[in-house]
Amino acid sequence: MRCATGAILVLGLAAALRRSELVALQLADIQLVEQGLTVFVRHSKTDQEGEGATIAVPAGKVLRPVAHLNAWLAIRGGEPGPLFTRIGTKGEYTAEAMSDRSVARLVKRYARLQGLDPEVMAGHSLRAGFLTEAARTRASIAKMQEVSRHKSLKVLLGYVRSAERFDDHAGAGFL
Repeated sequence: MRCATGAILVLGLAAALRRSELVALQLADIQLVEQGLTVFVRHSKTDQEGEGATIAVPAGKVLRPVAHLNAWLAIRGGEPGPLFTRIGTKGEYTAEAMSDRSVARLVKRYARLQGLDPEVMAGHSLRAGFLTEAARTRASIAKMQEVSRHKSLKVLLGYVRSAERFDDHAGAGFL
C-alpha cells in the first residue's frame, strides 16, 4: 500500500472520520503525542457551529495509524496545508487537498484488492467499520461516541445492533 493511501485509509478508520472530515484535515490538525496522536476536526456534519472536536488515536499494534502517518509525513514534508493532497497526472504530489470522492475510490480499490465486494464499500465504510469493530470488541457506547462524535445515540446504536446481531442470540441455547 502506498504511503499516502495507507495513511488515508488507516487514519480514516482509526479516527472514525467522515470522508469530508478526512480530506479537510490540515497538517496543523495533527499532533503526535506519547500514546499516539490527536486529530482536530474543525467542522463536521453534526458541528454546524464549527466548534471542532479533538479525537485521540492510539498508536495501535495492528493497524498502526501513527506509523502509517509518519511514513506519509516523511514524503509529504512539514509545509503547512492540507494533510492529504492530490496526486497529479504524472504521479507528483500537489499542494491541493484531495477530494472526498478520491477517498471513496480508494476504499473501493483496496476492498477489491482484498477480495471484498467494492459495490458494498464506500468512503463511509471507514467510519462504519470503526464503529462495527468497536461494538464487536465490546467497547463502551460512551467511548464509541467520544470517537465518532455522534450526537444521537439512536444513530450510533444502529452500528452496534448490526455488529451484535448474533451475540447472545435468544435462540442460541436451542437452535
